[in-house]
Amino acid sequence: MALRPGQKPGQAKAEAAAPVAYGWREYVAALVQEHGTLTAVAWKLLEHGDGPDDVASVERALRRLRERSQSDGGVWGRRLLRQFGMPRTIEERLRWMGLYHSPFNDLPIALCEDQLRLWDQPPVSTSRARVWLELAAASVALRRRAFDEAQVKLTAAAKTLAAGAADAKSSAAARAEESLVRAYLQSRVGTDAGVLSALSQAEQLLAEGSLTDGDQACFVARLVDQQAFRLNRQGEHAAALALYRALPAADIHPFASYRREAGLAFGALKLGDVESARRHVLAACEFAGDGGYTRLRVMSLIMLARIEKGAAAQATLARAHAIAVRLDDEELLLRVSRARERKE
Repeated sequence: MALRPGQKPGQAKAEAAAPVAYGWREYVAALVQEHGTLTAVAWKLLEHGDGPDDVASVERALRRLRERSQSDGGVWGRRLLRQFGMPRTIEERLRWMGLYHSPFNDLPIALCEDQLRLWDQPPVSTSRARVWLELAAASVALRRRAFDEAQVKLTAAAKTLAAGAADAKSSAAARAEESLVRAYLQSRVGTDAGVLSALSQAEQLLAEGSLTDGDQACFVARLVDQQAFRLNRQGEHAAALALYRALPAADIHPFASYRREAGLAFGALKLGDVESARRHVLAACEFAGDGGYTRLRVMSLIMLARIEKGAAAQATLARAHAIAVRLDDEELLLRVSRARERKE
């Protein structure tokens, strides 16, 4: 195989061998890498009573499973997933897609949907780690304002969670994510009681303190943001601002810092402190950029346009609109449209 300009020897072979999708061959290979040999994997299954007593028979079954690509793994696929779950590196990748506060949700919608289709196949789709795909699909549906579809995906995620998760940290993060996304959906098409119920559940989960510092900061900021959203809709702007002011001032994660600064900007603007609002919204723009959050940057620009006047405001909204078009994000486009109407 001829090398491309700048391509290192051996790189072409590695690229040619790279799988186009994650299937049973890659899953079994990951288990072998973790446990040393295929025989060691087979013995692990036998130790837990999964399969015949003959380790050679188990090895043969696992070799056959490797050839199933992304087809149904059958009995042996289920046994492996029950015993070992998903490799941590794969679970982390799925988790990145499923968390709203990851930059996955700042990709163009078509690209997000392509990624979800690519991963929503066995062995991932038959593992408990599929909850992250279900949560990611719910967030993508919300970006398209497909609320019925989002509800279907959230229901599927709740059912997967009810069956148990791979580990405590994964379960805690997924349950918090499901609660907050459900609260958001309820705020759009549900009832206030539904919002309060979901937020209460999220608050209880976060009080357990079983998350990483970064996830905890992001989830708490998201919880406060939704609580403040309710208060602001009721005209209780001072109370909403107090919630944002109570958030930690330390910049643990760009998403959490963005949420804090954006909330402070909105509250200051509602209370007539324009200069403070401008300072906070510019800080929010910086944090959005630092974290790679394109959608959050659009929201910051919309907020900035509320502070600016005349041609400056229109130019800022034009920038926001251009980004929303490139992301093909209906929710953002609607927000820009509403902001323009307010300026007319």
